[in-house]
Amino acid sequence: KQWYQRRVAITPGDDLVTKLTEKVADLTISFADTKADMRNLKTSVEEEIADLKTSVEEEIADLTTSVEEDMANLKTSVEEEMVDLKATPREVMIVSGEEQPGEARCARVCAGTTGRGTTTWNDVSSHGVQLSVDISKCGFVKVPTVTTSVEGKNAQWRATGLAAVYTTTTTSFIMWVEGLQHSPTSGNAESWGWNVEWVAVGYIC
Repeated sequence: KQWYQRRVAITPGDDLVTKLTEKVADLTISFADTKADMRNLKTSVEEEIADLKTSVEEEIADLTTSVEEDMANLKTSVEEEMVDLKATPREVMIVSGEEQPGEARCARVCAGTTGRGTTTWNDVSSHGVQLSVDISKCGFVKVPTVTTSVEGKNAQWRATGLAAVYTTTTTSFIMWVEGLQHSPTSGNAESWGWNVEWVAVGYIC
């Protein structure tokens, strides 16, 4: 009877050992499977990275080739345009100027006015006025040839100096106008609407 009781008491412990052994075996197998899966995953990722790298390198090579071809075509197009441009007869021809001539393709005609209501003359004598005219927007790089006239609504036909140009530069010139019978000083030039209309011809490059 005592032996039977000891056997019964030991049996549950044997079952526990068996279950633990099975659990350990299962965990060992599972761990081994996990390691195998990790190796397979690593191999798969490495292969995908290698494929992606190859694909990117091929894309870059194709893009580089395409850009080089586009650049070559653009260069050819520009060269052809330059040839055509040089061969095209010019509408503007400058036969002489204040400085050495520039390239024919750089000749430009630029015109403007100081404006009827925006021209402020400066008194310089009892019968004379002066005005500095800005031509900087024309973009001349050499001193241009300038032709002027004075437009208005009264008395400019009696004035002198309407076409006299002084101190011309690439960005401005000066006008001196005098009216003996009708003095433009003391604001008369403004009230008469006097403004300078001008045409400049020169080189922009």
